[in-house]
Amino acid sequence: MNNIADSLRRQLPILLIALLASLGLATTASAGEGSIVFIKKHDIWIADPDGSNQHRITWDGTEGSPYLSPSQADDGTIAAGHLNDIVRMKQNGDVINEIDPPALRNSVGHLMDRLPVNVAISPDGKRIAWSFVGYECDSTIDCGIRTATGYTDANRPTPVSKYGSTFFSNPSWAGNSRTIQSGGFGSQVMIHDPGSEPVHWFDDSDYAEYSTDLSDSELSTDGSRLATVRGYGSDTQLFTYVVSGNAKSGPVPGVPSPDCMTGTEEGIAGPTWAPDNSFLAWENDEGIWTGDLGNCASADPKLVIPGGSEPDWGPAANNPGPGGVRLPFTSLKRALRKGLPIDFISTGKSTVRFKVKLGRNVVASDQGVAPNAGPMRGLVKFTRSARKRLLRMRKVRLTVSVTQSGKTTTGAGVLTR
Repeated sequence: MNNIADSLRRQLPILLIALLASLGLATTASAGEGSIVFIKKHDIWIADPDGSNQHRITWDGTEGSPYLSPSQADDGTIAAGHLNDIVRMKQNGDVINEIDPPALRNSVGHLMDRLPVNVAISPDGKRIAWSFVGYECDSTIDCGIRTATGYTDANRPTPVSKYGSTFFSNPSWAGNSRTIQSGGFGSQVMIHDPGSEPVHWFDDSDYAEYSTDLSDSELSTDGSRLATVRGYGSDTQLFTYVVSGNAKSGPVPGVPSPDCMTGTEEGIAGPTWAPDNSFLAWENDEGIWTGDLGNCASADPKLVIPGGSEPDWGPAANNPGPGGVRLPFTSLKRALRKGLPIDFISTGKSTVRFKVKLGRNVVASDQGVAPNAGPMRGLVKFTRSARKRLLRMRKVRLTVSVTQSGKTTTGAGVLTR
C-alpha cells in the first residue's frame, strides 16, 4: 500500500501549482462539460463549470431558512434541503414536489427529524438520499454528534422500511443503486446498497502511518477514482485515489491507492467530480474551485465561483430557461393578514396575472404590471371565503401560477402557522 509520505513526494507539484494559483499566475485549464449547482447568499444557483453564466434558481432562501446541499440528477433535476423538506425542482426554479422526510433512528436508538442535510439525488433522478445531523447529550449517553441517513423515492414520501437507513452521513451516489457514506473512526468510508446492510470499505489508517479521519467521499462517474476530505480544521486537505475494481456494484473492492492531494487548509469540503472523471470541484472559505486532479503535475486549481459553496457537478447543460415561481418563507397567519408574497422572474414590462389554488379551489387571484425584466415580487390577497377556511388550518400546500405575455409558469409551497 502507498504511504502518505511517498504520495506527498510524488505529488508535490500540485502544492506548488496551488500556490501559483493563489498568486494569480496559473494558466486556465478547461473544466469540462455540464453544470455546477451551488449555494450563494442562502439560495440555489447554477453556472457553467468555468463559473460563467450564473443564474439564481431560488429566491426565498434566508439566513434563518437557507437552502442546503443542492444535488442534480443527470437530466438536470435538482433536489435540495429547505426548512424541513426536500424540494425537487427544475433548473428554472419551478418546484416539482416537496417531501417531508420521515424521522430516522440514530446509533443510540433516538429518533432524528426536521432539517434534511447532505441531500443527494441519484443519477437517474428516481431516488433521493439525505441525512439528519444533531448533537445529543443526556444522562444515558455520552455527549456527541449523531447522524442518520435515509432514502425516499423522488416522486413521493417513502417509508423507511423500503430502503432502510444507516447511522452515517454525507451520502453520495455510486451509480443508481449504491451510496458511499461517512461514519467517523472505524467506518470512515462505507458502502451502502439501499435495502441491505452497510459495508466498510476503508479508513485512512489502511495506508497512512499517522492517520486521521476521512469524510465526504465521492466516486467518479466511471468508478475509476474517489475523492475525499482528509483531516480537520487547518489540517484539512483534499485527497483523490485510484480505485482498482468495481466500486459501483458487487463486492467491495480493495483499498484504493492515494493519487493526488492539495495542501492543508481550513474550509475545504464538498468534492464533486466532473462528467469527464478528471476535473474536480470543491469549496473553501473563498468559494468554489475546480482543478484537473486527473493530472496532478498540472492540476491548475482555479477559483471559479467566489462566494459559492456546496457545489454539485452534473452532466446536464446550464439551461434554466424562463420560469422560477416561488413562495417566500412566511407564516400562514401573516399571509392571511398581509397577503401572500410571490417571487417570479419577469420577462419584461407587461401585465402579470397571479392565481393561487388550494387543491382545485382558487383562493386568491390578482394582476399588476411588471415595470421591467428581472426578479420581482407580487403580493396577492386571499378572498374572504378563503381566509375563513384557511384560518382553521395549521398547514396548507398552495400552488401558484404566474402568467405574463401569454406564458404561464407555476410553483408551489407549504405555509404553516
